[in-house]
Amino acid sequence: MKIVLLLVLPLMVAVCVSDPVLDRTLTAPDGNITGLGYGEGYLWALDKTSETIYKLDPVTGSVENSWVCTQTGTKIPTGLTYLNNYVYICAGTATGTAAYGYRYTSAGAYVSSFSMDC
Repeated sequence: MKIVLLLVLPLMVAVCVSDPVLDRTLTAPDGNITGLGYGEGYLWALDKTSETIYKLDPVTGSVENSWVCTQTGTKIPTGLTYLNNYVYICAGTATGTAAYGYRYTSAGAYVSSFSMDC
């Protein structure tokens, strides 16, 4: 066991100190992206100022689809995730209270909302 550890340890150190490689950068479609998710082979981004959700090609960065989240009202959208063919965003007040989740289809149709207050 000690021999295996002595053989593996230099490899682990080499991996930990190696320089990271940046594969690509993409230009954000808007200026205040506060949420980013991945699903269906696309990146999903949320801009909190325009309250817009963007469906982005992860290779080119081109916008494939977008829609405005009109259901949030006075709440500020701050996060996004993608799960089971749905885009979820969270929004709340500036003080962090009255948080709600909003569910949309991947085509942009509003489905439902739910309270996130505990």
